[in-house]
Amino acid sequence: MGIDATSDWVRAITRPGGWCGDRPRSKRRAGILIAGLGVALALTHGYHVVAHEKPLLAMVIGALVPLGVSLLLVYAGYWTITSPYRLSYVQRILRWTFLGSVAMGALLGTIGVHQQLAGQLPEDAVFQLATALAGGGIAGFVLGVYDAHAQRRSDRFETLQRSTNVLVDESTIDGVCDRVTQITADELDLPLSGVWLHDDSSGTLEPVAATPEAQEMIDEQPAFDPGDALAWEAFENGRELLVTDVHNHDGRYNPETVVRSELIFPLGDHGVLIAASDVPGAFDTVDVETARLLAATVETVLDRVGHEQQLCAKRRELEAQNDRLEEFASVVSHDLRNPLNVARGYLEELQERVDDPSLDEIKIAHDRMETLVDELLSLSRAGRTIDQREPVPLTEVAVRSWQLVDTESATLELPEDRLTIAADRSRLCQLLENLFRNAVEHGGDSPAVSVGPLESRDGFYVADDGPGIPPGDREAIFERGYTTRTDGSGLGLLIVARIAEAHDWSIIVTESESGGARFEFDVSRRGS
Repeated sequence: MGIDATSDWVRAITRPGGWCGDRPRSKRRAGILIAGLGVALALTHGYHVVAHEKPLLAMVIGALVPLGVSLLLVYAGYWTITSPYRLSYVQRILRWTFLGSVAMGALLGTIGVHQQLAGQLPEDAVFQLATALAGGGIAGFVLGVYDAHAQRRSDRFETLQRSTNVLVDESTIDGVCDRVTQITADELDLPLSGVWLHDDSSGTLEPVAATPEAQEMIDEQPAFDPGDALAWEAFENGRELLVTDVHNHDGRYNPETVVRSELIFPLGDHGVLIAASDVPGAFDTVDVETARLLAATVETVLDRVGHEQQLCAKRRELEAQNDRLEEFASVVSHDLRNPLNVARGYLEELQERVDDPSLDEIKIAHDRMETLVDELLSLSRAGRTIDQREPVPLTEVAVRSWQLVDTESATLELPEDRLTIAADRSRLCQLLENLFRNAVEHGGDSPAVSVGPLESRDGFYVADDGPGIPPGDREAIFERGYTTRTDGSGLGLLIVARIAEAHDWSIIVTESESGGARFEFDVSRRGS
């Protein structure tokens, strides 16, 4: 019988329908099979010890040593029953044990057949066969444990990778913690585990999530005050703790606890992940390594979720402020327009009856007030966060914005290639309108304005051939109230900056090829 045939035979006896009946459905049954093999061989070697009439050294080598190996198989069966391995790994150990035993027995049996045919079969051939079976069994058991450990480690890391892919999608802290306990219980064979997070207000580690078994064992998960538990020690020092027997540790929280082993991993400033067992020394290197990786992932996800929640809270606060600002601006503009319209009406009647140049100055002041009201409303809406964008043809919007400005004798140069920007159409139009108006007002008699794509970055520019902006003023121009005209409001470029900020675009002010001003908008922060 060759090795391949032996392997097939061993698989046959350990699968459904083999001589073991159904495939071993419990670790206990698998352990009994291994121990039973050891007992049978031990009885054989025990008889050999009693019946051995050879010298002492020969008896030790030929009978007592094989007897000891057989008894090791009995212990191996007990170890299999009490091991932390799942049934699937125990079945690998069982298969390897019988494979080793049968392979060695088959090898020696082949030699025995040859000796039998040659008429030289030793008197103790049966005991030699039992020795081979015992040695092969214990060697197979050792290989099986190694194989099971390697497979368990590989399975754990593969499972952990799949699980963390789901974990990173969680968007709330409670969701992350609940998912962690689900992973530890269902995927990592750590059914007694939970997450404690640090409460800044109370200064304690508060229980947030626990596995069903942990909740069943301990009705109410405790909160840990500073310095009164192993969990706090790990959290404060930022170092993991592996406690093989909690009862031998003076820092345990509850002297009467049923917990014997603990794994405690700090989660940065967030809290700790704890895995426990009611058996001393229950955790091996695979448990420690996978739990350590999970804890590192949890810390990263909690950092990300906490940051996102802070951003969301800040965004809601800013939106509320914008709402109040817009409401205020609307009320103010409404209250200002009514008396302004009344004043304009009286002014028009007065101009029909009186020819006085001072009345023209009053009309200019009225127009100035209306411009300020309009720009106040525009400013209140410009910085509102943009949630939805659409592909906007830059040339099309530029033409529309140019038509809304009193351009007089100014000219507009547009790009030949079609350029599309992901933006809010109306606010992009408002941005261009303010830039065009600024260029026309400061560009002299016949200003030339150009719009085009940036060469080295995603974005666009607006340039003119006017007097330009001194380098020392290029940051100040976006401040409220900055203007070089006596009749300017100082709000036009501030509106431009707010609209760009709402799109998450950056602005660079530089000099155009003709010496005028050039505004460059980098849209790559959010993409276009």
